[in-house]
Amino acid sequence: MPTPKVLLVSNTSWYLYNFRLPLIRDLRGRGFHAELVAPHDAYTSLLEAEGFTVHPWLVARSSVNPLSEAYALIDLLRIYRRETPDLVHHFTIKACLYGTIAAKGARVYRVINAVTGLGHVFLGTRKRSRLLRKAIKPVYRAAFKARRSTVVFQNANDQETLVQLGITDGERARLIRGSGVDINRFKPSADSAGHFHDPLQLLFPSRLIREKGIAELLQACRSLWADGVELELLVAGALDSGNRSALTPAELAELRANQRIRCLGHVEDMQLVYAASDIVVLPSWREGLSRALIESAAMERPIITTDVPGCRDVVDHGISGVLVSQRDARAIELAVRLLIENPDVARRFGKAARQKVVAEFQVSLVNESTLQQYSRLLAASLDRKPLFDGLF
Repeated sequence: MPTPKVLLVSNTSWYLYNFRLPLIRDLRGRGFHAELVAPHDAYTSLLEAEGFTVHPWLVARSSVNPLSEAYALIDLLRIYRRETPDLVHHFTIKACLYGTIAAKGARVYRVINAVTGLGHVFLGTRKRSRLLRKAIKPVYRAAFKARRSTVVFQNANDQETLVQLGITDGERARLIRGSGVDINRFKPSADSAGHFHDPLQLLFPSRLIREKGIAELLQACRSLWADGVELELLVAGALDSGNRSALTPAELAELRANQRIRCLGHVEDMQLVYAASDIVVLPSWREGLSRALIESAAMERPIITTDVPGCRDVVDHGISGVLVSQRDARAIELAVRLLIENPDVARRFGKAARQKVVAEFQVSLVNESTLQQYSRLLAASLDRKPLFDGLF
């Protein structure tokens, strides 16, 4: 077979660079002709410096304007018709939905849709979420039940949810746990077995959006400070202006005004920050599969996180970290106290956490699982039937 041409598609170049670069490199190393499709941003030049073509896609990440969305779909269709890929791999929800429709129009017969997490539309209990869910289910079903397509989930709970809703089925669904971590890059530092810093360094490694549990963590820290616990909170993440639940600039200014909080902003070289921390806390309300937790675990950091999908997949409670209830500041506070008072337990958690990463989450395992899906789809004969029936 000639060299297969694969397009990897996302609504940001940032995502492809930060989460999928090892896969893209691996594809090239194995003889695939891999090109990228994403809006041009600050990370486009970094991908191009690696030798990859990045086709600009005119899509707005958070837009709901019908005209803009229609143009985004037409633009993607134009790209697919021009590039004639053998397989397209979509990341992020707009890429999955618009990409599957564009694939049909361009007669691209092999599609992988990667579900990186479910938002409030599928998980919310409010009336607005229920109405939106009802309205868009046919669109999702058409995309995620397309012939010769595969839907990849990062955690089993998301997979079960969409199967139960009838949006996809067991025949198409696959579980591949995240994007993987380089265990040779993220590894424990020489002083990992040492004592906690004084003051204790508590790390929150995330974008500054409310769903990551930043408010609950701050409430827990205030209680600890009020009791005289000496700790500094390291906040390694930037504002996400494209997200509706992002902290406001005024709220960020308030964080920066607190002398016991160090706001580091977006950090490219996170392993240095993990190495400087004592305990990692990420009290997310939900995750697809937290890359930050996997990186922290690879570096033997003791972890406190929430007992929700995408977090409990990484941490085994009482073995490799502590799981707390969602939106529970008191539980976070008690977990921090537990680890401070039992540093031997914290070190044991850290070592067990790395063992789990080596066994389940290292990038070579994740890439191999992904490439198996590529090979399966590329080896299948094409009957040239429509990619999907019904809605489109």
